[in-house]
Amino acid sequence: MQDEQNTSTRALGCDGGGSGCRMALIWDGARFEVVGGPANVSTDRCGAEEVLAHLLSRVTEQAGLIIGDLAQVPAYFGLAGIISEDMASALARSLPLERLVVEEDRRAAVRGALGPKAGFVAGIGTGSYLARQGADQSFVATGGHGLVLGDEASGAWAGREALRAVLAAEDGLTPGSPLTKALRHEFGGPAGIIAFAGTAQPADFAKLAPRIFDADGKGDAAARYIVVQGADYIARGLLGLGWREGDVLCLAGGLGPSYGPHLPDEMQAALVPAEASALDGALALAKEAA
Repeated sequence: MQDEQNTSTRALGCDGGGSGCRMALIWDGARFEVVGGPANVSTDRCGAEEVLAHLLSRVTEQAGLIIGDLAQVPAYFGLAGIISEDMASALARSLPLERLVVEEDRRAAVRGALGPKAGFVAGIGTGSYLARQGADQSFVATGGHGLVLGDEASGAWAGREALRAVLAAEDGLTPGSPLTKALRHEFGGPAGIIAFAGTAQPADFAKLAPRIFDADGKGDAAARYIVVQGADYIARGLLGLGWREGDVLCLAGGLGPSYGPHLPDEMQAALVPAEASALDGALALAKEAA
C-alpha cells in the first residue's frame, strides 16, 4: 500500500478531446506522457474506453510500472462528451483506478489556462466552450453541446459552415469565393459534400478550419463571414457569463488565439496567454483531490 508521502508526489491526468487524447503520470517527481486517438465519450464510448485503456498501458510501461501500481494514485480525467454523472461513473468503472475523478473536459482546460486565478476562458478546438473561474475556484461554463446542437466558433463548426457556404453558392444564394470554389472541386461538388457530411465526425469537419483562417487572412469573403460569426458568438457568450472590461481573458485550444484579432477592442486588451495546457490542469486537479 502506498504511504501518504508517496501518494502526495504521484498523480495521473488525462485530457481527452474529439481530435486526440493525452495522458500524463507524475511518479515521485518524474513525468511520463503519452498521446493517442480521440476520446469523445458521447460519440464513441467504446472507442474512448479503448483509447484510455491503451494509454494507461503505455504510460505505465513507460514509467516501468504495472497497472496495479496506479490503483491508488489520485487521477483526474477531463474528457469530451461527458454529459452526466452516470456517464462519468460508468467510464470510471471501466478503468482499474480506484481514485479516479471523471468530468467533462472544460474544467481541466480552464484550470490549466488560468492556474488558480480568476478569469474567463474561450476554449476553441474541435469543439468549443466558454467558462468563468472564480478566485474561490468556482466554475461556470456554457457551450460544448456538440456539433449538432452547438459548438459555435469551433473547428468542427467552421468546417461545416465552409461546406454549407459551398452549397449556398451552388444554389445561387451567394456569389461564392476562392475558398468555396476550391472546396467544391476537392469534394466533387454538392453530391460529394453531402456524402461526406453523412458519415463525417466533428474531427473530420475540423480539419478544414486552418484553411478557413488562412483564407480569411487573404481576404476571402466566405471565410471572413465564418470567422466574424464565430468571434461574435465568443464575445456575446463571454458577456453573458459576466465578463467586464478589465477581467482576464484567455483564448485557449488550437483555434482560440486565431479569433483574438476579431474580438472587440476591450477584449483584445484583456487577453493573456494560457499558463499551461489542459493536461497540466488535469494533473493539478488530481493533486488537489489528493
